Amino acid sequence: MKVAAIDIGSNAVRLLIAEVEGRKIKETCYTKRYITKLGENINSQQLLSDTSIERTITALKDFVITINEHKVDRVHAVATSAVREAKNPELLTAGAKELGLRIEIIDGDTEAGLIYDGVTAGIDTEGKKVLMFDIGGGSTEFIYADPEKGRAGISIPMGVVKMAEMYNFKQVVNMEHMDRMRIPVFSLIDQVLKTLECKPDVLIGSAGTPTTLAAMDMQMTTYDQKKVNGYVIPIEKIKEHFDKLCSMTSEERLNVPGMEQGREEIIIPGILIAGELMNMIGIYDLQVSDYGLREGLAIAIANV
Repeated sequence: MKVAAIDIGSNAVRLLIAEVEGRKIKETCYTKRYITKLGENINSQQLLSDTSIERTITALKDFVITINEHKVDRVHAVATSAVREAKNPELLTAGAKELGLRIEIIDGDTEAGLIYDGVTAGIDTEGKKVLMFDIGGGSTEFIYADPEKGRAGISIPMGVVKMAEMYNFKQVVNMEHMDRMRIPVFSLIDQVLKTLECKPDVLIGSAGTPTTLAAMDMQMTTYDQKKVNGYVIPIEKIKEHFDKLCSMTSEERLNVPGMEQGREEIIIPGILIAGELMNMIGIYDLQVSDYGLREGLAIAIANV
C-alpha cells in the first residue's frame, strides 16, 4: 500500500511517501523536509506565531501537491510537542483543513510508540536491550525495549528549539552557559532512566541531531539516507564535533560538510543531550537511525 505520512514537529515538517508491506517500509518513494521552527517562542508565549504557522502551511501546500502527484492510497498528518502545548493550535489545523489535510495532535506516549515502530523498521533490534531517543524541537522521547520485559516509553518537555530560546547559540558558545545547561539536562535524563529502569546494551538516536552528526562525521555534501541509517559514531568523535561547533558562530557552522541549514544553532543543545545520555548510561557508541516518527506513522497508516 502506498501511503503519505506527514510529521509536523516543533522544528521541522517532514513528508514520507512510501510503499508499506506488513510492518516494514518496502520502498521509499519520496521524502521532503522543511525547517519551519513552528515551536519558536512556545516557552515564553505558549502561542504558535503567525510567521511560523505561515511557514508550516507553505510547506504543507507543497506536500499536498506532491501527494496528489503520487496518487497515494492513504494520507495522515500528525503534530507533536509545539502544537499540543500551544493555546492556539486551531490556527494551524484550520489552515491545513483548507488544504484538505486533517492534523491529528498526538500525545507523548503515542509519539514514542510511532518512533519505536519507525526505528525498528530500519534497524534490527531483535533480542537486544535497546534504549532509543528522539530529540525534537519541543520534547525528547525515550523508548526502552527489553526482550523479556517488553517496551516502555516516556516523553519529556526538553527540546532543542526550547533550549535555543534560553541560550544564545548564534555566537561562539560561552562554556559557562554550557555548564549551567548541563544541570537541568542531567536532572531530566536521570528521572527518565530511573522511571524506565533501563540497562540497555544498545543506544539508538533518531531525528535531526544524530543524523546531522552522522552526516558531519562522513563529511557529506549530499545527504545519503542509506549511509546514515545504522551508522555508528563513538562518543570521542561526538565530543570532537561538539567542541568544534561550539568554537564557531552559527554562520561558520553552515560551512561544515553535513550541516543542514536551519540546524546551525539547535545542533549544540542536541549534541549536549546526546552526550550527557551516553555518559550517564555508560554506552559510548551511538547508532544512528534515519527512520523515526514519520516511518512509524506510515506503518500505522497502512495497518489501520
